[in-house]
This record gives sequence, structure tokens and C-alpha cells, in this order.
Amino acid sequence: MTQTAGKILERLDELPSLPAVYHRVRETLEDPEGSLESVAAIIETDPALTARLLRVANSALYGLAAKVDNVLRALTIIGATETHHLVLATTLISVFRDLPLGPVSMRSFWEHSIACGIAARVIARVGGRASPDHAYLAGLLHDLGRLPLFILEPHLMSAALQAHRDRQGHLHRLELQFFGSSHADIGAAMLRDWKIPEVFCEAAEHHHRAAIEQSVGAETAITHVADLIVNSLRIGTSGTRWTPVLDDQAWHAVGLEAGQLPAVVETTIATTRDVTSAFLEH
Repeated sequence: MTQTAGKILERLDELPSLPAVYHRVRETLEDPEGSLESVAAIIETDPALTARLLRVANSALYGLAAKVDNVLRALTIIGATETHHLVLATTLISVFRDLPLGPVSMRSFWEHSIACGIAARVIARVGGRASPDHAYLAGLLHDLGRLPLFILEPHLMSAALQAHRDRQGHLHRLELQFFGSSHADIGAAMLRDWKIPEVFCEAAEHHHRAAIEQSVGAETAITHVADLIVNSLRIGTSGTRWTPVLDDQAWHAVGLEAGQLPAVVETTIATTRDVTSAFLEH
């Protein structure tokens, strides 16, 4: 790791941290004596989080049969694991929502990330190789490491983006040249620092090299394919201007047939706008 990459990792504490309400929810969910009632009570101490969580729960992401206006009811329907994922996603997006990224808007960044999560969820459901809920969070978090590059090293990241626009290489490879580390490595370090489960750290770390890392889970391969689909559809952006090459081994690992791709694309497009609005509305 170069000096520049090391400095970025040392400066991660300059970024916003996950709020206390997230940690309280996580601790309660991990407590054998915890309950969804206790989790709901914690969430309801934060009116903004409550409103946003209910918007997302009622969005096309979950497709609930009827609208819910009660946090406990929403959590009971989606279950404990998805409650953790939903609270993590909601608090994370809220914390970083309004920070300036320079050449890439934060809304565009999150639109890309949310679309990747949705595409990954659909791929997992259709292919049957991973939990759709796990695949969704892996897709949502995959580009998180770009935030420190934009926020902490804006001039160097702008130079990397310009080189990418000039077709000198794919952005994640140019990051290695400019920083000595890529957003994938930095994102995985952030998630590990936050004690996020390893399956999501691996997906962030290896989503550009799924074939090289044979020991990683299906979530990584699914994230790789979802990222390519969303980049090809140009739904938001984290900076990438053209679609990386699809890895054949990753494609075979996700369990999709080519004929199933149109349905994945259609669902991703149809769902993303509604879910993005639910997450990003004030």
C-alpha cells in the first residue's frame, strides 16, 4: 500500500460515523434477549429515521401487500435480518446524503448504489445462489470506498476521473495508479472498521476481481454482475463512464441464464426510481 492510500485509511475518522441509533439497533438485534419491539422503540426516538424507514419499507423494494404506518409492523413483516440491513442502509445514506463529491453528485452516487442493490437482489432471487437480502446490501455497499477518495482527496480523484474520461483506463485501475489502492480495498477497510459482516466486506473488496478470488461467496459474483448491468443502463454513477468487462466465471456463478436478463433489467429500472426517492427524500 502506498503512502497516499495509507493516509486515506488513517483519515477515515474525518468522515461522518454511523449514528448511535444504528449501533443501538444492531446491539439489540444481536442480543439474545432483544426484540423487534425494542428495536422499533429505538428507531422511533429518531423522527427523521422513522419517516425515512417507513418510506423505504412501503416502497417497491419490499412490495408489501398493504401500506404500513407503524415501525414495529414494518419490522415484523420484513424480519430481523432485513431490519438490520434496512437500518444500516437508511442511516448510512442519511449520513452521507448531503456531502459534496465534486464532479459526481451524491444523489447520482446513491442512485447507482441503490440500483446495484436492487439488481443484485433480483439476480439472487432468480439465480438462487445467495440470499436476496444479503445480495441487496452487498450491491448497495459495493462502491462505498469511493466516498473517501472524493471527499478526502478531491484533486487527486478529479485527476483520476479525467484520465478515465480520456480513456486511459477503467476508473478502478486508475485509482491504483493515483492512490496505490482502489475504492474496493478502501471500502472493505471501512466496512471492517464498522464491524459489518465479512460477506459484505468481501463483496466490496472483490467485486472487480470476482474470478481471481475463488474463495469468496456468491454475493461477490452477484455484485460484479449487478454493477455491470447498472453501469450499462447508466442509472446514476459513482464516477465510472463505461462498463467494465463481464467476468465469465462470475457470470456462471450467479446462476442466471441469458434469457433471464431482460426481466432483471426491467425490474431494476422499474424499482430504482421509487426506492431512490424513498431513501433520499427530506
